[in-house]
Amino acid sequence: MRFSLSEIETMSKRAARGAGLPWGLAEEAGKAARWLTVRGLFSAERLACILGRHDRHNHADLAPTDLDGVWQATSGGLCPLIAGTALCDIAADIADSRTIELGETREPLWLAPYVAGAAKLTGAVISIAWDDVIVTLSDKGEGIEGNKSALMASRTSGVRCQHASQLNAPTALTQESARIPAVPTTAWSRLEALAQRTYAPSTEASRLSGAGAGLTDDN
Repeated sequence: MRFSLSEIETMSKRAARGAGLPWGLAEEAGKAARWLTVRGLFSAERLACILGRHDRHNHADLAPTDLDGVWQATSGGLCPLIAGTALCDIAADIADSRTIELGETREPLWLAPYVAGAAKLTGAVISIAWDDVIVTLSDKGEGIEGNKSALMASRTSGVRCQHASQLNAPTALTQESARIPAVPTTAWSRLEALAQRTYAPSTEASRLSGAGAGLTDDN
């Protein structure tokens, strides 16, 4: 199945909301999905896994318990959607050379769109590193060094986020919309199931007030 950037962003946002994330975080998740899609890195399966954890856990258990020291979650790994938003909130501190250490983190690649936003906001170059891969982000583009296969790690024991001196080896990640890869039907269906929760159930009154004649005979 192939979808437009807008469709992927909207579905990701609604699925995140359906999994219980507040609308603000859900909107940011949709933007993150779009950012990754443009760069050929979006995975509906990975997003479904992230949101599946939110469906099973209290969201507070997937967030950093303390923003001082190493960031840790109480339930088996930080959620990148929450941790990424927290990194954006302290973008100025990171640009001012504060290094942030994250402990166990799920789907670390999903931090990249948020860090890219922090870099754009501050005008700084910011890097995130895990498992022998370094991703540098700035308002001029992105760079990847090291083990590119580690980009798609489902989890990592730690991530370091810090100010970088320069954007090393810029990588041409941006793809044309026409080259957006197909999305597996099963993964899309998982997102759809979550998104359906955001729609109010129809009632007899709402059905009668919608399109069509209802009980009114116009003949």
